[in-house]
Amino acid sequence: MNISLIKAREPSVSIPEVTPPLGLMYLAGYLRKYRPCKDNIKIFDLSVQDLDYVLENLKDADIVGLSSTNRDGLYLSTIIKHIRRVNTGCSLVLGGPIVSSLINELFDRFDIDCAVAYEGEQTFLEVIEKFDSGHTAFENIKGVVYRNGNSKFTGRRETIENLDDVIPFPAWDLILNSPLSKEYWKRKSFAFFRMEKRYMGLFSSRGCPYGCIYCHDIFAKRFRAHSAVRVVSEIEHLHTNFGIRDFEFYDDTFNFDKDRTRNICDLIVEKRLKINMYFPNGLRSDILEKDIIEKMAKAGTRVMCFAIETVTERLQILLRRNLKFENINNMIEIAVKNGIHAEGFFMLGHPTETKEEMLNTINFAAKSPLHSAAFSIAIPQKGTELYSKYIGDESPQSLGEGYYEYSSAISKLSPHEVKKLLAYTFMKFYLRPGRIIRIFKTFPAGFIFSRRFLVQIFKWVDVVFHRKRFSSK
Repeated sequence: MNISLIKAREPSVSIPEVTPPLGLMYLAGYLRKYRPCKDNIKIFDLSVQDLDYVLENLKDADIVGLSSTNRDGLYLSTIIKHIRRVNTGCSLVLGGPIVSSLINELFDRFDIDCAVAYEGEQTFLEVIEKFDSGHTAFENIKGVVYRNGNSKFTGRRETIENLDDVIPFPAWDLILNSPLSKEYWKRKSFAFFRMEKRYMGLFSSRGCPYGCIYCHDIFAKRFRAHSAVRVVSEIEHLHTNFGIRDFEFYDDTFNFDKDRTRNICDLIVEKRLKINMYFPNGLRSDILEKDIIEKMAKAGTRVMCFAIETVTERLQILLRRNLKFENINNMIEIAVKNGIHAEGFFMLGHPTETKEEMLNTINFAAKSPLHSAAFSIAIPQKGTELYSKYIGDESPQSLGEGYYEYSSAISKLSPHEVKKLLAYTFMKFYLRPGRIIRIFKTFPAGFIFSRRFLVQIFKWVDVVFHRKRFSSK
């Protein structure tokens, strides 16, 4: 079958980060393993490719798979209309976080044939086989949302436990052997900076055992991981066959298994792999240990993110994040001493949060030894406990809101006041000579004059000064 997989993401100034569509590469790799030589698979990415070019290449597609988030829900509706116009006979399958978020209203919002919820490889394979043979009914495929009057969900599929055996390498070649790869190299990725232009993302584990009420539960609340040997073999494969030296890890909780983390680093050093690693997402800050950070630095870690969100203990309990602060500042200092660029993640506008509590978080960030920080607004997403409890399951999700704009006031301040405080936060954190000097010391010289660094500057300016998207209430 001719299968086209599309990342349906609209380019944005406020969220300029673009990365290769790792989830789509996993789907393609899985189909290749379990349907060998049966399909012609293509991957497209609307965040870096022209819409007309993508549509022109969909005319012979039998199946079009679309991956999207809530932020791109409005854009997704438009893309689907265009696809239906150029290819009236294809089957449209929707995936990504938007499916589990809007699981009961997908067919009210999008003209699709079905959707794949949660962990997608096994379900997507069975959906493809259904379209190929026609013998299997949707109701017999676990993890599918299909139309039966309105949305009908067949129930959550069991998670994949033995990741090493079941999940093959992603189909990296569909990106790395394509001109599409160059579009990622010249753009900003999730990491604050990269040493080289060429890089690839890795997903070495699935699931998060923590119960934060603002997170979706796509990969289940249980940690499952590839072995250290498998992770390093992926790195070696990309390094040897594609010349990749920079690797970004997108795990939810990469370091949850401390011994696995140590073993990965030890294997990299043992094999003398000259690589750079970046952790722009999933490190649980309060379970880091001194020797782990030292091993990560020795293995080539350049950027490490500390997801703190709020310093208010009351809110940590309310959000069920339960971060233990006594260890965090010490770990930040150890990372900095080991030459790692330390970045913090913070959110403002949590439920019932007061202005004083927001200012406490801002002051903590400003006084910390962090090199950089990403501040965003706590925006409830349907399908999470945060949305259910403070917005209500019956309320429609407002699609198209990014990390810095929202219309629902769940804190003690209005959306407009939170936005103004967010602008103040960026200025208070970054407009410090000492911090600016320390940031530049961690950069590779070429990055300072790169397009990717200019994009980061434009993002900061947009957050501070661009206000027309925000509610004035």
